[in-house]
Amino acid sequence: MATRSKSTLHIRCGQDIEQALQEAGMEGDFLDFSDPYCQGPVRGIAHADFLVERSAFIASAYGIDPAEVTARQSRRYEALRHAHDYDTITLWFEHDHFDQLILAHVLNHFADLSSLPEIDLVCVDDYPVLPRFTGLGQLGPSDLKAVWEKRVRVTQDHIRLGKEVWCALTMATPNMLATIAHAGTPAVPPMAGAIDRHLDELPSSRHGLGLTETLSLRILAEKGVISAGAMFSQLMLRYETRPYLGDLMYWHELDRLVRGGAAEVVTAGKTYAQNMLRLTELGERILTAGEDWLDYMPEPRFVGGVEIAPSKPHWRRFPKGNIKLVE
Repeated sequence: MATRSKSTLHIRCGQDIEQALQEAGMEGDFLDFSDPYCQGPVRGIAHADFLVERSAFIASAYGIDPAEVTARQSRRYEALRHAHDYDTITLWFEHDHFDQLILAHVLNHFADLSSLPEIDLVCVDDYPVLPRFTGLGQLGPSDLKAVWEKRVRVTQDHIRLGKEVWCALTMATPNMLATIAHAGTPAVPPMAGAIDRHLDELPSSRHGLGLTETLSLRILAEKGVISAGAMFSQLMLRYETRPYLGDLMYWHELDRLVRGGAAEVVTAGKTYAQNMLRLTELGERILTAGEDWLDYMPEPRFVGGVEIAPSKPHWRRFPKGNIKLVE
């Protein structure tokens, strides 16, 4: 198996497999291109403004120093800009919408180039690991070799799909993204399901909650008083069909529920993970559709390019996946 090259770039949305790739003998440079498009604004604006807006969101939402975030994001986007300097590129992604939306951006980036290096895609939606497959970070060196053997060569069909999905994601309306998910994405089969899961973060027609918010309140309703860390574990192992959140990302979701009064911190811990939470009476009424969460949500939020603002017309997801604008 030829796995050695002096001019190979491995692109992954995280550092979770970097060491294992080295141990597997997969030589080359490694680019961690991570920007969690599954949270915060992802709008179709000028690139410089886009970077400023994304960096500001990441710093604020995850409690990271703004200068550190800006520098890191600038390095990542600049490195992607020079990716075509390599002879070969391997893209390593899994099936959740954290990964798939980043993959769409990476493929869209290559759409603007007049000539491309050889690009391979490793896209994994399942693997026999316990308790269940949630991501490539679970795989060891031999496993990564096995999935690499099943890589596919990126073609213009992949590039076109990436461009189409990225354009739809950055729109202020979700219709085109929903159309893509409904039609399917044969070039990258897991992408359609990932888009559909992303659209589940739109407010439900029933109670105004996105799916992550709904699952979080269900956990509180079932468990009573529970730590934030235990909630995160329950979400990953039992409730979420396509786990995509990191812990800092999940604290951002929980904090919004607390500030809006749907959940409350009973005992503050030394870390956010140690905070003990419970469902409030308001949270119970919202969960049972007696109240609308958008009447209490503490500030507007974004699902890709779609802004959810209580005081304005907003998009809601109805049963069977229908999406409508509600005045």
